[in-house]
Amino acid sequence: MFETPSTDDDLGVATYFGEGWQIGESNATMFVPKGFYYLLTKIRNDYHNPPVLVTENGFATRGGLRDDDRVTYYRYYISAMLDAIAEGSDIRAYTAWSMMDNFEWAAGYTERFGLYEVDFSSPNRTRTPRKSAFIYKQIVRTRELELGL
Repeated sequence: MFETPSTDDDLGVATYFGEGWQIGESNATMFVPKGFYYLLTKIRNDYHNPPVLVTENGFATRGGLRDDDRVTYYRYYISAMLDAIAEGSDIRAYTAWSMMDNFEWAAGYTERFGLYEVDFSSPNRTRTPRKSAFIYKQIVRTRELELGL
């Protein structure tokens, strides 16, 4: 089915991308919050509910300070995680991927994951908060999630 050796052959799975899974400009991340919920539930059920630390969950853009797609991503993924917690998943931590734009192995500096935009042409690497930085701060500070905004 796949050329050997290959990652796809080693995994023994086929990949599928549903319509509507992509929001924004990047192919690096998809928007499937229900899949995140299913994953956390599967970990709980298959592995006797171990403590889980979500250490890199985020959304790629091509840059810009008004990152509404990233805001939508975080709101819905955090909501899916809270649904899993409400059902008993032992999730101990959640962190955004990432605080600052950084070098991505497959895409260099073209994919931007940071809550803060980094100006890589500036010798000071000036950092400017995106809309998502303010929204994420509000979620963490107030412990409230507003999905409809």
